[in-house]
Amino acid sequence: MIADEDELLASAIADLGRLVGARHGPEFAARRMRKNVLELDLDVSMTPDAAAKRAEEVLADEGAFIRTEPGGQDAPVEVIGLIAVGFGNLNPAVVTVTIRPSEYGSRLVVRGAAKEGLIKQRAGEAAAKRIADALA
Repeated sequence: MIADEDELLASAIADLGRLVGARHGPEFAARRMRKNVLELDLDVSMTPDAAAKRAEEVLADEGAFIRTEPGGQDAPVEVIGLIAVGFGNLNPAVVTVTIRPSEYGSRLVVRGAAKEGLIKQRAGEAAAKRIADALA
């Protein structure tokens, strides 16, 4: 998941760089930037299937739903999306919602990750908080 997260972020930043006219390897630079990450735990009174569906809806509403990685026997379900955060909503952040069954319904871990430039925006933290608030 972590390598996939880095690839998604590098690709999103490179796309943004091409939009603003960067010519020399915005993807190269994006791969070398530090990452800001926050994980939040959340308990919800939904079944894991209902929580996954809700996470897909929230990510689609907030940005772009990318995919759902189905869980197996003991493996959790992962819902992955990309949202815009930071100053002017110009910083892409990957949000992964990991869903496991719990005695109350479902246990969610909301992970937000974003690359940080010279100005620290804590975009990964903001992304995780925004999605966790929407899921609560």
